[in-house]
Amino acid sequence: MRVMISQRVDVLPERGERRDALDQAWGDTLVGMLCGRVSIYPMPNRPGDVDEAVSGWSPSLIVLSGGNDIGDASERDATEAAMLSRAAADRIPVLAVCRGMQMVQHYLGGSLNRMTGHIATEHVVKAVSAIEGPAELLVNSFHAWGISKCSLARDLEALYCHADDSSVEAAQHATLPWLCLMWHPERPGKGMTVANGWAGNWLR
Repeated sequence: MRVMISQRVDVLPERGERRDALDQAWGDTLVGMLCGRVSIYPMPNRPGDVDEAVSGWSPSLIVLSGGNDIGDASERDATEAAMLSRAAADRIPVLAVCRGMQMVQHYLGGSLNRMTGHIATEHVVKAVSAIEGPAELLVNSFHAWGISKCSLARDLEALYCHADDSSVEAAQHATLPWLCLMWHPERPGKGMTVANGWAGNWLR
């Protein structure tokens, strides 16, 4: 499978650099989730290059990775918006992770909510509809911004919500093959094998 994945922006002021970066764990994570060989194209944060890159690479899946808050790196915001526009036009499946889920929410006109108690922890999420998968998942959490049920974008459908504060932790697009997760499949956690297995089944 050919996977195009967005990259975070790391700023190194001592070197005067803005670097695109991607956790190396994504390779093994995607192989495990998709149960097969994966070729990864890390998309540079150059929004004007997205159409040509998608046309040339012909990805089977677009991943919006985590890192950076929306508004922290305008070049990344614009690149991911362009990736979503192309994914929508070509009906390319999307896996949106943490900041990626926030970006989908923003792209679709929804709002974000400041969260407390969601950084560097684990918590239970509960299924909110009749979906194929476990009634509960134990997932990792590394986000300061989230999505309440009442602010979820109109084109998104909640799948799992936080067991305590009911914020939306997983959602799918109503008409497009897009899966959004607020947790990080590429990072460790006690329940991540089960959570990644569920997400992988959804994507396959």
